Amino acid sequence: MSDHFSQVSAHYFTSRPHYPKALFEWLPGLCPERQQAWDCGAGSGQASSDLALHFKSVLASDISQAQLDLLPENPKIFTRCTSAANSQLPPDSVDLICIAQALHWFDLDAFYLEAKRVLKKEGLIAAWCYGTPIIGDEHINQLFQDFYQNGVGAYWPPERKHVENGYTGLPFPFARLSSPNFELREKWQLEQLMGYVQSWSATARFIQQEGYNPVNTLRTALAELWLSEITVIWPLTLLAGRAAS
Repeated sequence: MSDHFSQVSAHYFTSRPHYPKALFEWLPGLCPERQQAWDCGAGSGQASSDLALHFKSVLASDISQAQLDLLPENPKIFTRCTSAANSQLPPDSVDLICIAQALHWFDLDAFYLEAKRVLKKEGLIAAWCYGTPIIGDEHINQLFQDFYQNGVGAYWPPERKHVENGYTGLPFPFARLSSPNFELREKWQLEQLMGYVQSWSATARFIQQEGYNPVNTLRTALAELWLSEITVIWPLTLLAGRAAS
């Protein structure tokens, strides 16, 4: 698993969209017990805080200590800088494993062995991702999609293709559950969108390789068009299943 986000951890913490509350009402409702949740690949805790509303204890793990350091303090959340294959949790101890926007970075064979080791008999595992957002202004959306595909398109890590494909090419060796449709939805000013783009792994790689920030070019292109808050939508892809395979 590669660390693509330590260098953009501040942008990731402040600028990523919020997951829908309905998601965190649906998932715990499927768990027979709500003692222990594991937010694997937690980043700066975008899912951890919501999980803590429903579970007695939440482990937020990530390979980036810089990301974990930004997670808001919560007595129900404990952090661990470790790989997805090494939770250090006891066997048969976890009611819910969540992998939010991170499964495509994992060594899946090793992670799935660990997930099956720590999940309780009726434990639940849920992995989700969201791809390129849809901007609620046609002209702005066209410029944004062009930036995604052509501006920084060559700088996306190869694992990004799994997000674009909605995880259809990834194995998921669990008893699958059908799920409702969820989406992320925000009303953003231009600078909020720019902060989000600044948090991309592709943006970080572009700056590292080219020596300048491509977000400035996008900001200039959109500045005269962005007159107020605009709705931004990310359709969410969810894989959910039971421990039994």
